[in-house]
Amino acid sequence: MKLETLFSPMKIGTCEIPNRLVVPAMVMNYCTHDGMITDQYVAYMEEKAKGGWGLIITEDYCVQPAGKGYSRIPGFWKEEHVASSRRVTEAVHKYDSKIFAQMYHPGRQTTPAANGGQTPVAPSPTKDPMCQFQAREMSVDEIHQLVEDFGTAARRAKDAGYDGVELHCAHGYLLAEFLSPAVNRRVDEYGGCFDNRVRIVDEIMVAMRAQVGPDFPIQVRLSSMDFVTGGRTEAESYELCRHFEEIGFDAIHVSNGMYASHPKDQIIAPMFTDHALNMERAQQIKSLVSIPVIVANRINDPKMADTLLKMGKADFVGMARGSLADPFLPAKARAGRTEAIRYCIGCLQGCEMPLFMDDQAGCLVNPRCGREFESDLAKVAEAKRVMVIGGGPAGLIAAETLALRGHKPEVFEARKHLGGQFRSAAFPVGKGELTTFVSSLRKSLEELEVPVHLGCEVDEGAMREFAPDAIIVATGAKPLVPPVPGIDGPNVATAEDVLLGKVEVKDAPIVVCGGGEVGCETADYIAEVLLPHVPVTVLEMQDDILMDMMPFTKVCLIEMMAKAGVQWKTKATVKAIEADGVVYEDAEGEHKLPAGLVVSGFGYRAYNPLEEAARKVCDDVQVVGSAIKAGNALVAGKEAYAAGLAI
Repeated sequence: MKLETLFSPMKIGTCEIPNRLVVPAMVMNYCTHDGMITDQYVAYMEEKAKGGWGLIITEDYCVQPAGKGYSRIPGFWKEEHVASSRRVTEAVHKYDSKIFAQMYHPGRQTTPAANGGQTPVAPSPTKDPMCQFQAREMSVDEIHQLVEDFGTAARRAKDAGYDGVELHCAHGYLLAEFLSPAVNRRVDEYGGCFDNRVRIVDEIMVAMRAQVGPDFPIQVRLSSMDFVTGGRTEAESYELCRHFEEIGFDAIHVSNGMYASHPKDQIIAPMFTDHALNMERAQQIKSLVSIPVIVANRINDPKMADTLLKMGKADFVGMARGSLADPFLPAKARAGRTEAIRYCIGCLQGCEMPLFMDDQAGCLVNPRCGREFESDLAKVAEAKRVMVIGGGPAGLIAAETLALRGHKPEVFEARKHLGGQFRSAAFPVGKGELTTFVSSLRKSLEELEVPVHLGCEVDEGAMREFAPDAIIVATGAKPLVPPVPGIDGPNVATAEDVLLGKVEVKDAPIVVCGGGEVGCETADYIAEVLLPHVPVTVLEMQDDILMDMMPFTKVCLIEMMAKAGVQWKTKATVKAIEADGVVYEDAEGEHKLPAGLVVSGFGYRAYNPLEEAARKVCDDVQVVGSAIKAGNALVAGKEAYAAGLAI
């Protein structure tokens, strides 16, 4: 498929963008608490420019020191920030990419901890359902000061060498709060009717233009719907887009939702969300305005992006998380190497979960994300022969990193397929895209000419025969089998075997022991795919199920389980497994659940049988991933990448 439209240039205002691929703003938390740019942030941005993205939009610059949603985002509230930010624009402009600075105020969607101890502000004294801090109402004088600060910040962005700015009016942040009747309950000139609610944006646009002149591009990002009861619907959003064009915005960047929205309608869509969920609303906006329209959210495939452009859904396509997963996606797509693209899998474990703790973001499928400043992957002076034991994600990432640096790794996998636990993890409902991770790693090793030996058991003799300079042990994990009486019975199967189709699931009640991610996903898979209408019950000893899953994906999976008819019991400890059921204990005593099949979904345990032998063979031995501790693919990838750099 030729991607002619995707790689054609187009202007936003006076700025010509070399192609239609956009990196929307994403909070990464790589800057200082004072809003200054770091080497880490510069290298992270430069990597995307190297990868060939047409337009890169920074994460939201704060325009006031007490206007931060996260503690380490960049700032434009003082003149010292100009020279600091010029480092970013100079790095990006070494390549063909253009770069815009997004700027915002978080409003009530922040915490005092992230915001220097300040009480959050909002159009009206309300509380954000997620952040759970009571905001105070902004005074008119504070609004006027904020308008002035946005104008000054835009001038600083221009002075720093940015090609344009993006005003953030989306995602439930302060300006979106003024626009939304769900939050704005004012009765002065900034609340009530449409004209009053949009007044603050009108004034900011005037202030920005006064500072940057008529030819400097200014675009706006908005949520096409709030997706909360009483919020702005698409009908008013269409009215708003016509207004935005009239007041002089050069492009409209279409997103959706706010923090209070349902996860499937969220700003950052989890894997259970439809692809290109904004495309119809973006197309409607495109039909109403003559300025360019950018569509974003859950688009990670360049062929899909080109198709959306050809369908007239938008003029540009944003791939925020796609750029984290593979900053070189554009270059690979242009070269026809789409098999080698590391696609975003929508897991949110690296890009979203750390931000709940105000930590730095990253990416599960790209452990180099945020660590670009640590190594340029330059070729080593002396290539070493490295034995990588294990063909799961950790072993494959380690081998890829070694090969990129010029070493000579070889991968040995005992099974006849790659992927480790990631293979069975792709079977639950809605998780098929996980296969793209392993598939792209396999393709990468093919291109790097790394030998991969499948169905190859390794022991001390095999290690000595290989004579490695270094060994990486990535043997992964095995299903956890706790000492429960009867767990080795013929009516018991592991969750992994059920998912991989190795067990015949008969038409009889099924009990899944373990209510973590493994157990619950398996229960849902049985109820939705294998045997609908058969009773499926999950037993979990903790106070709640899915305590090892992040909130957004947890909400989605619980809804799926409920719809499929899966039942679950918490604070229920499995005491014994019998031929016809499971005995469990809760606060009321012992009970027995009938079961034709019992699924052991207790999770996984580390599997590391070769480290001792490896250390007898050579001095440089590293153990990575689930061979150390089972259950966290994000950590496993980071360890594997670090091991690849250390040799």
